[in-house]
Amino acid sequence: MINAAQANFRLHVNYRLGCGRRLELPRVVASAGITRPLMVTDQGIAALPWFIKLAETLAANMEVAFFSHVEPNPGLDNILAGVEPFRAHQPDGLVLIGGGSVMDAGKAIALAATHPAPLFEYELARGTAHREFKAALIPPMVAMPTTSGSGSEISAGAVVTDHDEGVKRTLLHPSLTPVAVLADPEVTFGLPRTLTAGTGMDALTHALEALCSPAYNPIADGVAMEAIRLIGDALPVACSQPSDANARTDMMTAASMAAIAFNKGLGLVHAMAHPLGALTGTHHGLANAVLLPYVLAFNRPAIAAPMERLARHLGLDDPGHDAVVAWVRELRAAVGIPDRLADVPGAGDASLIVELAPRAAEEKAYLATNPRRAREDDIRAVYEHAYAGDL
Repeated sequence: MINAAQANFRLHVNYRLGCGRRLELPRVVASAGITRPLMVTDQGIAALPWFIKLAETLAANMEVAFFSHVEPNPGLDNILAGVEPFRAHQPDGLVLIGGGSVMDAGKAIALAATHPAPLFEYELARGTAHREFKAALIPPMVAMPTTSGSGSEISAGAVVTDHDEGVKRTLLHPSLTPVAVLADPEVTFGLPRTLTAGTGMDALTHALEALCSPAYNPIADGVAMEAIRLIGDALPVACSQPSDANARTDMMTAASMAAIAFNKGLGLVHAMAHPLGALTGTHHGLANAVLLPYVLAFNRPAIAAPMERLARHLGLDDPGHDAVVAWVRELRAAVGIPDRLADVPGAGDASLIVELAPRAAEEKAYLATNPRRAREDDIRAVYEHAYAGDL
């Protein structure tokens, strides 16, 4: 066998970007072959005038059922609550309108309602049931993101919180990828600054971790670097001028680009952010944002080449690791992200590390693509630095 790099690329989705594209929803849903959709969203979005009008338009053309009770960081009970209207309505497709929690919940509802094993048996890390995914049973999904961060609208993954164990479970399969995306930046104009910043830094983390992954995927590398550049330019503008259409468009684009890039893999930031979110309820993007520079410092011996390439792409002086870390920290400060976990409301203090570190060490899927091997002791040390602000 020839000793050269191999990779699998999966890129295709019907992606429609631009202000006002939400109005195309009935046509896009119909073109996906959906006639009896289940619309999945959360209570905040369900009360917005643009959503109400859109839902009424859709319901005038086809039979629609609703599940509008998705919670932040949805857990198993929340998913099972959504299975009830799914089974009652017997939809032939889903319409997911919301941020990452809504996207993840909708995918998990579709899986739980159509597959026999308990939901968490389909976790990527568990193996046996995961191999029993039946793509034909998962109805097509049309996604409309209302934040610019998770990239779940274009990814094959869904993350569900296991509150009993204090961890997050990752469900991953190509059949969980929406068949079409309506990316309308107008629906993000009203986002609070804190949510804009947190979701934007989530997208940045996706792109940066993907770039640093040791896997071979030059397509992902190129997409990741340009996503990072877009976020660096657009996120401060979106935070300070929330109705700037160009900045919001760039952020929505960059979030989806970062999701394309993380087909290459994520890493230690996500392994550490997941248990933090599961145990404390800390917003995932905010957790990622605070942890990112500390993980970059840990990974430093293994990421010199991608960091130099990124620094050159960003036009930084003296390209290299230190310049990129300084750039990340300056961007965080510009959008109001604290420098240490101890300053994140609700994230607790260093006493939590005894619970966080072993849980993060079990996040095998993310640790497998981290550029440097991270043992539990290493993870504990990174948490200690992040709580203390010791970079």
